[in-house]
Amino acid sequence: MSGAPRMSRTFVTGIEGFAGLHLCAALDRAGHEVSGLHLAPVPADLPARLLQGDIRDFDLLKQALEEVRPDAVIHLAAVSSVAESENQLLGTFDINASGTLKLLEAVRGTVPKARILLVSSADVYGQPESEAPRTEESPANPLSAYAMTKLAAEEIGRFFQRVHGLDIVILRPFSHTGPGQNPKFVFPSVARRIVEIERAAENTPALADEERTIELGNVDVRRDYTDVRDICQAYLLALERCRCGETYNVTSGRAISIRQGVEMLIKMAKTQVSYRSVPRKLRPHDILLSAGSDKKFKAATGWNPLIPLETTFSDLLNSYRQVR
Repeated sequence: MSGAPRMSRTFVTGIEGFAGLHLCAALDRAGHEVSGLHLAPVPADLPARLLQGDIRDFDLLKQALEEVRPDAVIHLAAVSSVAESENQLLGTFDINASGTLKLLEAVRGTVPKARILLVSSADVYGQPESEAPRTEESPANPLSAYAMTKLAAEEIGRFFQRVHGLDIVILRPFSHTGPGQNPKFVFPSVARRIVEIERAAENTPALADEERTIELGNVDVRRDYTDVRDICQAYLLALERCRCGETYNVTSGRAISIRQGVEMLIKMAKTQVSYRSVPRKLRPHDILLSAGSDKKFKAATGWNPLIPLETTFSDLLNSYRQVR
């Protein structure tokens, strides 16, 4: 069976998040009538019909879906920070897993024919046993509360697809970054710090070496990074072309070390900047390599990421330079 037809009314949970804001813009450009659920404030000019509320509020979800009657639902709402999930295990499960359960039950009772993209994470794979890219058949072995709750959300989705016949596609995006990402993640954190150092150097040209140094965790871990804007194009293609009940990696197929990415950003700095790894920034269960195979998703959709990482990092850095 081929994927669902082109959508017109699309409902996005977590629309105020990093990927959600970019996805809203991409959906709007593609001619979708966009609506979304948000918890945190959103930009005033967001091209969407908005409802503020919590993904854990079942009655609110039912009301929103009854009003919007979407053809498609893209589920992004989640605690997305690994560090935050470790500190708030119960809350993370409540949002990532129970929130997914409530959303799907609300969809089942209001718009059971809607296509649903359940956005999971490549973190569910955990630590690799070899250098080979992870395929969708690779075993799941979550090592963080975040990954565990994402895997639980996947299983909830498979249950609703298998037992209740909902049109669910599960996506496992690998790491993505770009302008607008929260500085609790590594590359926006580095970009923001570079801009702080640039501004400090403007006022104090003889800035001490210590004040020009960025402290980081393990910079030798490798991640499969994609620009968030390419990821959003992948989501649009998945709505139309992916098969119900299937799970897909969404990945660039090219892993880089954190060190490589940091050095790319530092080369773009307008002043001298250095970095070092410090013990207090190390994570106890850091995944040393997160690299995926793109074959299944590419075969289904024809998607190819188009934005070079150099452009991603330049745009990320400039987004912080524009903030005063």
